[in-house]
Amino acid sequence: HHIAMTVGEFGDGSMDRLLHRLQNFASKHGRDKIVIHECENPTEAQALTAFRFVAATAFRTWCVGQGRGIQGFSVDYSLPKNDGTAPEIKTKPLKRMRYSHFGCQVVHEDLAYGPEEDTDRAKMELKKLVEEQGGRLPAEHGHGTEYKAPKETKERWKKMDPLNVMNPGVGGLSTKSQYQ
Repeated sequence: HHIAMTVGEFGDGSMDRLLHRLQNFASKHGRDKIVIHECENPTEAQALTAFRFVAATAFRTWCVGQGRGIQGFSVDYSLPKNDGTAPEIKTKPLKRMRYSHFGCQVVHEDLAYGPEEDTDRAKMELKKLVEEQGGRLPAEHGHGTEYKAPKETKERWKKMDPLNVMNPGVGGLSTKSQYQ
């Protein structure tokens, strides 16, 4: 596991306190397992920050580059507080890459399957497992037209957009004017 954090120093010693806490954590759990690296310059920090923006793209490139008809999908979901356990998927992927926002339980996951697998079924299996754990899929990037939104969410959207012109069909709503 890797954690990349962007932390600012505001002149109140917050950076020193954070580093002290991290060092204590490393000491408690074993310095051979926990390595803390502080970026030495802005270029190094920018390169590390860029990782979060290229991870999903790199995954898709890996799938295509295998040349064996590998297909993949990306999802975002939330898990209950204090539960970062990856749902156990029966349809085992060839590759599974998880990355998340530290401390808020939103997980981004990329899964790759061979050409024989039904990825829509695998995605809905993952959705069911996440929800059985008390989480939500999707969590952060919206329902789109792929997922059905909860009833209260649909009602809120209808109040916000009574003419249904902003995102027709989103979350399982009608694509017709005024939801008719």
